[in-house]
Amino acid sequence: MSNIVSVSGGKDSTAMLLKMIEENIKIDRILFADTGLELPETYEFINKLSDYCKKRIGIRITKLKSNRDWDYYFYRVIQKGKYKGNIRGFPKVTFKCWWQRDCKDKLLSKRAGKYDTVFIGFAKDEEKRCKIGTNQRYPLVEWGMTEQDCMDYCKEKGMLNPLYEKYGFKRLGCWCCPKQPIRDLKIIRDYYPDLWTRLLKYEQDSPHGFKPNFKLKELSKE
Repeated sequence: MSNIVSVSGGKDSTAMLLKMIEENIKIDRILFADTGLELPETYEFINKLSDYCKKRIGIRITKLKSNRDWDYYFYRVIQKGKYKGNIRGFPKVTFKCWWQRDCKDKLLSKRAGKYDTVFIGFAKDEEKRCKIGTNQRYPLVEWGMTEQDCMDYCKEKGMLNPLYEKYGFKRLGCWCCPKQPIRDLKIIRDYYPDLWTRLLKYEQDSPHGFKPNFKLKELSKE
C-alpha cells in the first residue's frame, strides 16, 4: 500500500504536501498531472517544489502527461448523437470538465493501485467535493484548513505559486478554462497576449462559444 499525493501547483495542494512533510506523514509518490495548459509560472513553481521535496524527503514530483493534447480533443469531430458532425469545442461549464477527466483524473487513477491511498488537496471550504467511501483522503479537511489558511501557510513556508501575488489570480489551472472568473480572464488578456489570441480563436471555433451568455471578444473592447 502506497501513499500518493496529488499536487497541482495551487495553494491548497501545496499546503497539503508541505504540512504532510512537516507532520512526517509517509509519502511514497507525488504526482503532477500536466495538462499542457498551465501558465509558465506554474511549471517553474512545480520544479521548485520538486527540488524542495527531494531535499526534505528524497522524492521528486513525477509529472504525468496525456499522449494527446488539448487541440486533439477540442477539434475532435463528434461521431454520434445530437451533436454528430460538430467538433467538441470547450467543456461546458454546467458539466464536469472532460479535459480534467481525460487528462488529469484518468492519469492519476492509472497510477494508484486498489489499496493505495490518494491524498487530495480539497480545503475545508470544499468539503462537499470529497468522495466518501473511496481510497481518497483529504488532509486539509481533516485539519480544518480553509483556502485562506492554505494561502497563509504557503506564504509562511516561502512556497506559494507566484501567480497569486504577481497578478492576483483567484484560482489556478488551465489558462483556457471556461470556468475562470472574469477577473482572471482579464489577467490572461493583459499579461499573456499570445495565449489570449489563441483563446479568442478557440472561442470562434467552438460550436457553443466560450460559455453561455458571455463572449471573450467583449473583454477585448475594454
